[in-house]
Amino acid sequence: MRIRREKIVLGLMVITLAILPACSEKQALQVEKPVTVNEAKLEPAELTILSKVASITQDEFERTIAAPIRTKYPDYKLTYIIEGKGSNLESMMMAGQTPDITITSISGMNSLLNLGLEYDLTELFKKYNYDLSRIEPSTLESLKNATSKGGIYGLPKYLNSVVLFYNKDIFKKFGVPLPKDGMTWDEVVRVAASLTRMEDGVQYRGLSMFFSNMITENQLSLPFIDPKEDKSSISLPGFQKMLLTYKSVYDIPGNKPLDDVNPDKELTAFHKTRNVAMALAPMSGYGRFESDPDLDWDVVAAPTYADAPKIGFQPNTIYYFVSNANKKAEQAFQVVTELLSDEVQTQANKEARPTILKDEKIRATLGSDHKLFKDKNFKAVFYNEFAPSPPMNGKMAPLVNASSILQGEFANMIKNGGDVNTALRQADEKINQAITTAKSK
Repeated sequence: MRIRREKIVLGLMVITLAILPACSEKQALQVEKPVTVNEAKLEPAELTILSKVASITQDEFERTIAAPIRTKYPDYKLTYIIEGKGSNLESMMMAGQTPDITITSISGMNSLLNLGLEYDLTELFKKYNYDLSRIEPSTLESLKNATSKGGIYGLPKYLNSVVLFYNKDIFKKFGVPLPKDGMTWDEVVRVAASLTRMEDGVQYRGLSMFFSNMITENQLSLPFIDPKEDKSSISLPGFQKMLLTYKSVYDIPGNKPLDDVNPDKELTAFHKTRNVAMALAPMSGYGRFESDPDLDWDVVAAPTYADAPKIGFQPNTIYYFVSNANKKAEQAFQVVTELLSDEVQTQANKEARPTILKDEKIRATLGSDHKLFKDKNFKAVFYNEFAPSPPMNGKMAPLVNASSILQGEFANMIKNGGDVNTALRQADEKINQAITTAKSK
């Protein structure tokens, strides 16, 4: 009897020992499961958001940023400031009111870097197992390439890129077929030439160009300053290809503007003067047309090079940058990631602010809730792939606006009838001189 009891006890011990590792393993798995960022319980916080983008009005902030955050995180209080006199990063920092989140472009990020306010989100991505694969990769690549430090200091708010607007009335007037997605540069230049003519005392132009963005966010992913050496990159062969393409538009007899060659005036000629059939400009340019409801326009994808089909322009993206100043980076991260949720991004996309998410179902809703432009082909912004942004010289890029120098030489060439090689040589010299001056300070 005793022997039997001992066998039973021994058997139970064996079973218990066999079960314990499994239980321990299960408990370990439960402990190691990361809390997602929206599940994290953080201390209530008051967060200040500074926008360097004036078009994001107080009303838009309340509706598209504050409202969803108030619903998700009622313990967070948001204060919104639009940059202006006395309310820029430097003055706010001096007053001890450094913003927790700054809304700006990559070029605007340089002011954060110069003041040492950047916060690398990499560890928070790991801590909360945040899925970056949801986001359009070119926007993240642009961030990584923008600085030699290699961190990710923010997340994108919405996309913007160059597209081709066209005036339906001009095409109908001259019996020319409407543009379509997927056209090459050669095709668009031919169409522009067919529409450039004098009619009833009006000089009609086939194509205008917002060339500042087209140069900065070029389709060939050309860097303006060598990323490894402090010198101009304008001698790269791609620059000649790009400028020859753009120059061919203005070489069409009658297509050159009569006054200054100015990107802003080029878009104005399309929607105000209305003697321009097509305009290459950033997608956000449609905002100007809201005051011109009688303008019958639509949009298609930007033309691409025949040897690089479906490669569009680089994204011109607005970002939420998180600051390291006020020890509220995790709360700021929660706010930013909520603004990148499917729900918030879908609503923004429906209102014609292109989503930064890759989700095709969300992208397909672009502009569907816009009060004036529900019927426009806004999806054209997603037709091409976004060209990758080239690596930047993190030291010189914040100090030398090399793209602006090339834009100036391009405008002078078109206005004065110069040639591409001369324009590139002069831009190369001026960029190198600017680098030398910057290094001497």
